[in-house]
Parts: sequence; structure tokens; C-alpha cells
Amino acid sequence: MSRILCIGGSIANLITAHHMSSKHEVTLIDVHAEIGMPCSHPGFILELDLLKPYMTEEQMEFLKPHSNEPGWGLRSEWLNKLLALNVAEQGVNIHTRTRITSIEKKDEEFLVSFQGAGPTSKSNLVFDNIIDASTHVPPAPGALQHTFEETLPLLSPDFGVRTEWFGGTTLTTDCIELPEACWRFDRSGGLSEVWMEGTASWAPQHGWIEQISSPLSFNASQRTIDAQITEGKRLFEVVT
Repeated sequence: MSRILCIGGSIANLITAHHMSSKHEVTLIDVHAEIGMPCSHPGFILELDLLKPYMTEEQMEFLKPHSNEPGWGLRSEWLNKLLALNVAEQGVNIHTRTRITSIEKKDEEFLVSFQGAGPTSKSNLVFDNIIDASTHVPPAPGALQHTFEETLPLLSPDFGVRTEWFGGTTLTTDCIELPEACWRFDRSGGLSEVWMEGTASWAPQHGWIEQISSPLSFNASQRTIDAQITEGKRLFEVVT
């Protein structure tokens, strides 16, 4: 049984943790108070059935997936929370509000120092492998970022070239006419997500309900939840 560390509660990392939990000792560390908060990923999935291995029927209903043409829209932060709940029940050790202060490579192992979790404010753990998705979740406020060498031989999710995107949630009735550069999909409750590369070049009549900025893939197919699931499974296969 290997000791695996997943840094960052991204959808891909949670999928990896799900598959690894049955055969390995898995720890997930995130700088935020809650997994999935703040939101960082579009809630769009093409093949809804891809979620079934990771969700109960009740959880699928709770997500309230809304049919689009094509695909489905849902709240990605709810998906993150449910995935985190499920992997925790499978035995994954989740530490939130936790910042990694150093990672040292020693032979075939990694010595990881972190602050904010465990019986004391500072702790050390040893891992056989690390999957770093720290750049795939929103940065923490202030000086709460992880600090470790970028040159370390860590595995990471790969969605190709990424650029900064603006994402906002608004009323679907405000989205009848959008600039061609906007990517829109609808969710339940009369809401829609609108994403634009770079800064916001359009604003809804009644304003934004929520808005975020997040690095997303240049490739449209890699901006989906489908791609997150596929990448999570790939990372599991690489490690095992």
C-alpha cells in the first residue's frame, strides 16, 4: 500500500482519490476552508452518466443537472463537495485550511511539512507519490499559499495550454443575446453560467449573481467536467 498525497481539491484530484482509496493510503490537502469553495470550474458536463460511479442516485438528484443542447449544466461547487464527502467516507484523509510549507525529496519518498491541520499547528508526513493540482483550485487569500519548489518531480493534471477566463452566474432571461465570444450554458432555477476568455466583455442587465476568474484550457473539450473525470482516471493509472 502506497502513501499518496493529493494537493488541491479539484474535480480531477477527487476522482483520482476515489480510485486510489481502495488500495492506497490517500491524503488530500487544500488551503481553503471547504472543498469546492470558492468555485473554480464551469459546471458543464457532456455525458452525465460519467458521474454515476462517483455519486448516489440521491446525490445526482441533488445536483439538479439541467439539460442543454448538448450536455448538462450544474453547480460545480456542489459536485466538488459531494465528491469530497464520498472519498472521505472511503477513508481518504482530508485536511482543509492547510498550507504546505515545504516538500523535500528523499530517495524514493517525499517529506511534506504543512501547517494548519493535525493535532498541532505544524506537522510532517511522508508520501510515496504526490499529485499536485494546487494551480487548478483558486488561490487562497493573503499569504496562505503552498510554498514548495516547482522543480520537484510531482504529477499534475494536464489540460493543455490554459488562459485566464471570467465566469459569471446570471439570470437565464438576461442571456437571450450574447456576444459570439461568450460560452453559455443553463443550470436549474432559471440561472445560466457565462464564460469569457480574459476579462468580462459583456454584462447582464440585472448584474452578476456570482463571478470568478479562473485559468481554463484553450481547448473547449478540456474545459468540461468530462475532461476532469478522464484526467483523474489517467492520473490514477499513472500512479498504479
